[in-house]
Amino acid sequence: MADNSSTIGAINVTSSEVKCPGCGGTIGIKFDPNTLTLKCPFCGLSTDLPQPGTVPVNQKLDFDSALQRANVSWDNVKKLIICSNCGGQTLYDAEQITGGCPFCGSTSVMPAAENPQIMAPQAVIPFAFDKELAQKCFTHFLGKKHFLCKGVTDSKLEDVVGVYLPFWTFSALTVSGYKAKYVDGTSVNCIWNEHIDDHVIYASDKFRHPMIDRVRNFEYNEMLPYSPQYLAGIPAERYTVGLDEAWERSKTQMKDRIRNTLWRKSSGKAAAEDLKTDFYNVKFRYILAPVYLATYRYKKTKRPVAINGQTGETYCDAPTYLPVLLVIAGILLLAWLIAFFISFTFSFNITIG
Repeated sequence: MADNSSTIGAINVTSSEVKCPGCGGTIGIKFDPNTLTLKCPFCGLSTDLPQPGTVPVNQKLDFDSALQRANVSWDNVKKLIICSNCGGQTLYDAEQITGGCPFCGSTSVMPAAENPQIMAPQAVIPFAFDKELAQKCFTHFLGKKHFLCKGVTDSKLEDVVGVYLPFWTFSALTVSGYKAKYVDGTSVNCIWNEHIDDHVIYASDKFRHPMIDRVRNFEYNEMLPYSPQYLAGIPAERYTVGLDEAWERSKTQMKDRIRNTLWRKSSGKAAAEDLKTDFYNVKFRYILAPVYLATYRYKKTKRPVAINGQTGETYCDAPTYLPVLLVIAGILLLAWLIAFFISFTFSFNITIG
């Protein structure tokens, strides 16, 4: 790792490429998520790649010495494309040609300046299935919905694109001092020690596909050491939340997690007040995780879809008749109440008379 050391965020553009071990070809080599193989379009050779969970991921990097130890080689020539519409920053293989932004679909994209400052990932969660199976995930998602509007159930995915999203993970030993304030008014000074492992922070702040947040539950224990083979033919989003900023967000979320843990430990009888947490032996990883972005048509409009490329978890805005049914139910309830009131009033008048 020290051979490629530089300041965090730098990329070492190298001449090495993903090559076919059979014919030596480099153009058109693609990762096949269905078989976890690298496929060559020229000689037809399929090369097996390690299966998730079978190879331990490289040691986490020490946060305090990150500036000196960060690996900056992607082991493949990369180019950075910036979308003029949403600001998305996407990395592609140098020979790959893209017609649009994978996040918003805009074709208004342009190459960034040479030598972009991009840190290389330590790990990757590979795509587990291809675009055809993504359609089955979408169909299964719709099949679990009730009262779907006519035509939605048979919808087909369009504009399907797979992309690797950037994440930071942080691990740390935490030591927290706090005052346990009990419901009876008493308080006790306490200390809580906890090791928090692989706390995840999404590494992008740019405008994104609106459904991404719904499908980000990845199985991080199945990550593999980064290898350019898994990215062959598949773009990867560049992180826009840097390491320092991500760590500040992680610290805030870790403290919230500790506060909630202490509340549960007390069975809801004591709140952790004046909580102050110190962090030791902080480690981090930069990883890439897979998502399919797509659209489907409903009444001549396109609606966004996001699918977790590892688990198949799917989400989209699927229109239903439920709002109409609720309105009808409300009208019927109101009519019943009016009829009941009239009937009660009539009966009351007869009784009085």
